[in-house]
Amino acid sequence: MNATNQAFFVLLKAGLWNREPEHDCFPLSPEEWKQVYLLAQKQTVDGIILDGILRLPQPFFPPRELLLQWMVRINAIENKNKQMDIVTTELYRLFTKNNLHIYLIKGQGVAACYPAPSHRMSGDIDWYFPDKHQFDSACNLIQSSGLSVGKQAKFSKYYIWRGFLIEHHRRLLDLDNPLISHYVHKLIQQEDKNSIYLQLNEMSVRMPSPLLTHVLVNAHILKHLLTSGIGVRQLCDSARVCYTYRHSIEADKLQQVYRKTGIYHWIQLVNNLLVNYLGMSEDCLPFPLDRKPQEAERLILDIMTSGNFGHYGGPLTASTDSPHTKQNMFRRWLERCIRYFRYVRYAPLEASWNPVVVVYSHIRNLFIR
Repeated sequence: MNATNQAFFVLLKAGLWNREPEHDCFPLSPEEWKQVYLLAQKQTVDGIILDGILRLPQPFFPPRELLLQWMVRINAIENKNKQMDIVTTELYRLFTKNNLHIYLIKGQGVAACYPAPSHRMSGDIDWYFPDKHQFDSACNLIQSSGLSVGKQAKFSKYYIWRGFLIEHHRRLLDLDNPLISHYVHKLIQQEDKNSIYLQLNEMSVRMPSPLLTHVLVNAHILKHLLTSGIGVRQLCDSARVCYTYRHSIEADKLQQVYRKTGIYHWIQLVNNLLVNYLGMSEDCLPFPLDRKPQEAERLILDIMTSGNFGHYGGPLTASTDSPHTKQNMFRRWLERCIRYFRYVRYAPLEASWNPVVVVYSHIRNLFIR
């Protein structure tokens, strides 16, 4: 790794685990600090990196102007998270008032696992409805307020509420293999008694059990990797969920779930990244690590070059290319194909069924209201 990437991961580990950073790669030049800043934005971990910087000795700090610019950006992220908390509790109150049984998934629930939750870059707000009738009722409730509700792949729906993208889901775990659907449905029912609650603005918001949260976060990362790509922030989510719930999950059961759902080899690859690049102790893993250093190195290279959700393109895409040119669109399509076939062996059945389910759901959306 060059000096920029080394500093990036040193600061990431410090901010992610709230510990003193190693000083070996500091001080950095102003240009190197600028590259770290841009890389933190590209991977949407600006807040975590800043937390690491503030644990450095002051002589190692970035240039004052850049540091102030960084702090202003993080202040905006904090304000957005505050607004997201307000919207989350507002919607939860609306749904529960109408006797709808829902769960908050990902998002602010995962952020609560971080040392500084408000420094995690927020995305959208996701709700899971176990009952189809209640799912439809919730969408009708939103439409009755005058908002337009759109359709997504895999039978989800979305709308904009006070400037935030809100998504309603009928499926909790992003697993497409129909051969395990009965097992997954039964698992979700069994885990309902282990649901946990997130305290937001003096309100208790229901979330899935620690075990289901562990699986849904890592299954979701897999699907993004096979389609658009993933970023370091998604790995941070996996690491913090794994660490936070390490004493709340029955390790043998979790391992069994990953094996039965066919993504055990994928989670082992993720765990290699968490240990080798994000600084998580092996003692915090739910089951023994099957070391895959070369495979982990290949994946981290893909992640570092493509950025958050693959938005920045991979090694085949020049950074100066416009994302709207036909040439660049072809390159991105080619990158996705290469990535797909590179990682399909870690979850072959999921990778095989994913495009089938996506296409089927799009076709079904055309004919069903």
